[in-house]
Order: sequence, then C-alpha cells, then structure tokens
Amino acid sequence: MSEIENVKDAILTAIQMEKDGYSFYMKAASQTESDMGKTIFESLAQDEQRHLDVFQKMFEDKVSQSEWNDLVDSSKKYAKIPIFPTDLNEAPGMDSESTELDALRMAMDAEKEAVEYYDKIKENLTDEDVKNIINEIIEQEKNHYSLLEKEFNHINTTGYWFEFDYLGGQNF
Repeated sequence: MSEIENVKDAILTAIQMEKDGYSFYMKAASQTESDMGKTIFESLAQDEQRHLDVFQKMFEDKVSQSEWNDLVDSSKKYAKIPIFPTDLNEAPGMDSESTELDALRMAMDAEKEAVEYYDKIKENLTDEDVKNIINEIIEQEKNHYSLLEKEFNHINTTGYWFEFDYLGGQNF
C-alpha cells in the first residue's frame, strides 16, 4: 500500500483510483454483450470521471488548477494500487468464457477492496483534512458497491439487467 502522509498524497491516490476504475469499467462495457450491461458499466465509468470533478472541488484550496490538470492528465501511475484489474481476461477467475455476472462480481470485489484500502490508509492519518477526503472517497466507493450488488442480485434472480430507470435515475 502506498503511504498517504499529506493532502497531495491523498489527491494522487484518489486520482489514480478513479482513473483505474474508469479504465476497468470501460473495458467491462466493451466486453459485455447486453446493451443494458454496457450502459451500466459505461455509467459507472462516467461516475469515476465525475468523482474526479468532486475531488477537484475538495482539493481546490490545496492545489492550483494547472497542478490539478497536470496530475489528472499524467499517464504516469502514482502508485501500484492493485484494486481494479487492468486486463479482465487475465484477472483471477476470469477468462474468455467469463460471464457478465463474473464481471459484476469482479467489480464488486474491486469496490470492496477500495473501501478496505482507504480504511487502512485512514488508520495512520493525523491530518483531519486528509481524513475527511478519505472518508468522502470511501462513501463514493460504498455507493458503487451497493449499486453493483443490486445489479448482481437482480440478474441472478431474473436473468436480466435492471432497466436503467429502475435504479431511480441514480448517478453511479
């Protein structure tokens, strides 16, 4: 786990997690046959992008706009954060025969691991600003897990993806 000792470390970690999540959900969307499944995964990817906007507002008094843009636009990884797999087919338990349920399960695992990752980071923090930032990130990840779990359970029960409106128009 990378060490988060100050606000900038929290910013860099949050950016990396959201960028990794975005890539994961876009790959899942491209590999999902169901149109509704594609919509769900694309919505989750867009939510990761919106999280970056939320984090930018949280950090606006900590870093300048140009520094923020440099951080977000950088293709360099801040840390190796093993939460979201980079290749769905090579992820543990996944292969070319994996189903959309497998992808949902993997996404749920990733979101749960993200919450656990941030909880461990938070244990060693003394800066209240950084703790608050990490708490906000944890809530965002918990929301994703909840939505994915509902989708997973619905497919297991009915064999179909939720209709998008069924989720109450919630942002993912």
